[in-house]
Amino acid sequence: MIICKSCGRENEDEFKFCLGCGSALEAPKPKAQPDTMDCPHCGAAVPGGFKFCGACGGSLQQTVTEPSVKETTLTGGPRPATSEPDEEARRLGELTVIRPDGSEGARIELTSKGVTLGRKSEHEVLANDPFLSPEHAALSYESGRVMLRDLDSINGVFWRLRDDVELEHGDMIRVGQELLRFEMADKLDALPTDWKGDDAEVKRQGSPDRGVWGRLALIGGPEVETRAYEVHTSEVTLGREIGTILFRDDGFVSGKHARIYRDQDRVYLRDLGSSNGTYIKIRGQRQLANGDLILMGQQLFRLQIG
Repeated sequence: MIICKSCGRENEDEFKFCLGCGSALEAPKPKAQPDTMDCPHCGAAVPGGFKFCGACGGSLQQTVTEPSVKETTLTGGPRPATSEPDEEARRLGELTVIRPDGSEGARIELTSKGVTLGRKSEHEVLANDPFLSPEHAALSYESGRVMLRDLDSINGVFWRLRDDVELEHGDMIRVGQELLRFEMADKLDALPTDWKGDDAEVKRQGSPDRGVWGRLALIGGPEVETRAYEVHTSEVTLGREIGTILFRDDGFVSGKHARIYRDQDRVYLRDLGSSNGTYIKIRGQRQLANGDLILMGQQLFRLQIG
C-alpha cells in the first residue's frame, strides 16, 4: 500500500494519484534483494558474503560474487513478463577413468542434468567392456547432492570404502581381483532334514560346530562359488601375505588388505590401508563425495566435483 503524504489515505500500489485528495503518489522503494552466487563445487545457490557452501561445505573465498539484478517496481501499466529459468545444464564435475597403472584416462563430464553410464551409452570408453550392462548406472544431481544409482545391472556398481561400513547378509565385496559374498550363518538355507520312516530320528552328520556365525563365498563366475571361508572368530583379516584368508596369487591384493569384524550383533568391513582399496557393492543408490572411487565392470572412475 502507498500512504498519501498529503491526507494520509492508503492507496493501492499501482495508483499514481490519491483517491482521497488527488495528490501525486510516490511509489514505494523496492526492497533490496540479497546477492547470491552459485557454488563452484556443487552448483547450489549461496547468499553473498558466505565463505563456505552450506550444501557441500566447499570454500567460496576464491570466487567472485556476481550481484543479482534487482527488481524495479512499476507504478502503472502492465508488468514485463519474467524470464524463464535457465534450462542449460551446469557443469558440476567429471568422472576420470583410472588405468590399471594408476594413470588417468578418458574423462566424462558430469552436469546438473545427470549422466548415464553403460556399454550402449554415448561414452566410447565404455563401449568395449563386456562386463557392463547397456545401461549400467546413473549419476544425478538432487538437492545439492551427487547421487549414484545402479540401474539393475548384472555385475553391480562398487564404491571404495573411506571408513568402516556395516555389512548385511548378501553384500558383495571386491578385494583386488577377488569377488566375495558375505553371508550370515543364520540366514543360510539349511540342508533338508525331512526324513521319513525309520530314518526320521537320524541326525545329519557334519563337521564339528566351531561357533560359525558367518561365511565368505568366493565367486568364480556366474552363480559359481569356487570356495567358501567360514567365519567363527570375532574378526578375520584378508590379505596376500598376512591374515586369516589369503589370496597369494592376486597381485592386486595388499599383504594385509581388509578386515571383517563383529561388534555385538553388527558386522563391519574395514580397509587396512591397502594400495588398491576395498570396494562394496551399492544397494540401490548412494550419495557420493568429491574424490570417491567407483568400480563398474573393468572400469575404475574417480569423481571430481567442481
